[in-house]
This record gives sequence, structure tokens and C-alpha cells, in this order.
Amino acid sequence: MGIVVFYFYSLNYPTEGGEILDSLFYEGDIIAGTLLSDGYPDNWDQNNVVRVGILTNDKINETKLERFYTLTNETLTPGGYAKTKSLFNTKYEYYVNFSTQMNISGGEIDGIGKQPTDTKNLIKITRFVSYQNKPTTLYVYIWE
Repeated sequence: MGIVVFYFYSLNYPTEGGEILDSLFYEGDIIAGTLLSDGYPDNWDQNNVVRVGILTNDKINETKLERFYTLTNETLTPGGYAKTKSLFNTKYEYYVNFSTQMNISGGEIDGIGKQPTDTKNLIKITRFVSYQNKPTTLYVYIWE
């Protein structure tokens, strides 16, 4: 009996880890792709957002970036981070930051979302985008 249990465990365990990583990569790609869109509706705000996007004409729109920051920041919008997870249709935690310091009307922001601490299976997705006519890198961190 012990050998049978060990056999099934050893066959299924590596697959579970691979499936989790595949799921993290898949959902990270979706979050990055969604963010690097215009969003919906095109001029969305926290009251009517269906899909969060921070671009206009393939460049980062500072107004949309600020709206995303405000929507995600739970101290500014109650339940905001949970709402964005729902909009991204993910069960995983996420954090977004950029290679360039981002400015909004309230000042500079370091990142958006929940900062990774005590993570399990952390994945980093990298995308390139234009911010103030300069190339910038978008990083999406996603984990269990």
C-alpha cells in the first residue's frame, strides 16, 4: 500500500507544480496585456470600469495610470485591490511597477498593487511601452 501511495504521489507532484507555474504565467500575461490596452470603456473611471487599461494611442496615459493607482489603493478606494483582482479575473496576488519613475498628480508612485512579501511561486512578466515618449519597461509580478 505504501509503495502505491508513494508511486501516485511521485507521479502527480511534479505536474502540480508545473500546472501552477503555467497558470501564473498565463494570468500574468493576461494582466500585462489588459493593462497595456486602452481599457473599457475608453475613458473609464472607478465607477464604470469594465477592463483596466493604461494606454492611449499605444502610450501610457497618465490620467488612466492615476485612475488605476487610485482604484487599486485600498486606502483611497475601499476594496480597490480586491476589485482589480476581480477585473483581472485572477485569484493570485499581483504587483505592477515600471523601470521609470511614474508621476501622478499626487506625486511619484513606486508601484501598484500588493508588494510581494513571503511569496510562493513568484513570476515576473516584462513588457515594453512608451511613457513620455521614452521607452519604459512594465513589470508585473504575480504569485500565490
